[in-house]
Amino acid sequence: MNRRLRKLWPPRLMRDGVQRARWCLETWRAAKEVAHRHGLSPMAVIREQAGLFRRHRLDQHSYYSYRLYEPHLSADEKARYIPDCAPANHQLWALLVPRRYRLLYDNKLVFNRFFGAVGLPVATIHGVFEAELGHTPDGRSLRTAAELGARLREIGGPGFVFKPMEGIRGDRVLVFSGAAPDDPDAWVTLAGERYDAERLVAATADGAELVAHNPGADTRRFLIEERVRPHPTLEELLGPTLCSVRVQTIVSRAGAPEILAAVFKLQTGTSGVDHLLHGAVGCWVEPETGVLGRGRSRTDDRDVSTIPGTDRSFIGLQLPEWDAVRDVALRAAAAFPWARSIGWDIGVSERGPLLIEGNERWSPSLIQMPAPRGLMTGEMKALCDELSSAPRPSSKSSRMNA
Repeated sequence: MNRRLRKLWPPRLMRDGVQRARWCLETWRAAKEVAHRHGLSPMAVIREQAGLFRRHRLDQHSYYSYRLYEPHLSADEKARYIPDCAPANHQLWALLVPRRYRLLYDNKLVFNRFFGAVGLPVATIHGVFEAELGHTPDGRSLRTAAELGARLREIGGPGFVFKPMEGIRGDRVLVFSGAAPDDPDAWVTLAGERYDAERLVAATADGAELVAHNPGADTRRFLIEERVRPHPTLEELLGPTLCSVRVQTIVSRAGAPEILAAVFKLQTGTSGVDHLLHGAVGCWVEPETGVLGRGRSRTDDRDVSTIPGTDRSFIGLQLPEWDAVRDVALRAAAAFPWARSIGWDIGVSERGPLLIEGNERWSPSLIQMPAPRGLMTGEMKALCDELSSAPRPSSKSSRMNA
């Protein structure tokens, strides 16, 4: 069935119709709520939303995530927000980081090896588990539950992290505090769940979430990394999860790395994963000082100012080791400057900053929801304008294979 006929296939038409009806209902409800809160007309809200989408690709999600309905924002200020919809994202990512460079950031083993080799602080890798080619750093096989159990008995005492090599969104990331006190063949997560090697192997089988959100990713390969604890100040405030700062860098037109923005992913509890999808609060970080400003969550468009589950404010909190965090971000950006904008996740740990990963397909909304202004301005806009007007390389190779 060709593409045109597939669009007319009755089940697809029905599914598309249901999705459009749901979208219209959600849009109307959101517009009514915003209109009631600010004394506006729901139709005026919808008209503005449609106009911003038409002129700047700021869709429904962007409109409400960035609170573009707020009356004090001028038209120019609204236009400075980077859209967060699939077509705009793909265009921006491709502009700033050509596809041929993505492996460096998508594959966590390659990332660890490259950035560790240039002297940046990364976690120690204890092995790669996979049924076909799994191995330990010294070359031993790590392909079966028995071999996995043996390796964890060697390194699992102080804890470890078990995560997909090409994972995103915190999918199947498990953080272990150490071995079970009553069983040397079982290990306990931060949340108190017990796993033996067989259960860990079973956890690798369900890759549906990864396939859905990262098409083409390999779902079978898992890294075993050391567990690094949070900085004591943050562990006392937030608990045992290692929280990171998303530091967004650009490599300017002059070739110099710069920090565009920073957001601290404040995650309380024992999930082990600092991600807004898992309940984290994204807190604006003043780039020069490391002081926390307002926070936002994925579930509410209102500001957050207190640590979840407490009445303690985080506004004004100084992140530990901030100068060192900035230094790691700028050195990482300079290490491969052809990737012009990367979102670095840098853990604030007991031993200083830890470079966890780099996101070439970074989330505009994570950075901009708590930001005091949109980020498509200044050097970022000038860089994008220059790259957009530059000749694009041909997709056809000019060489012949020998």
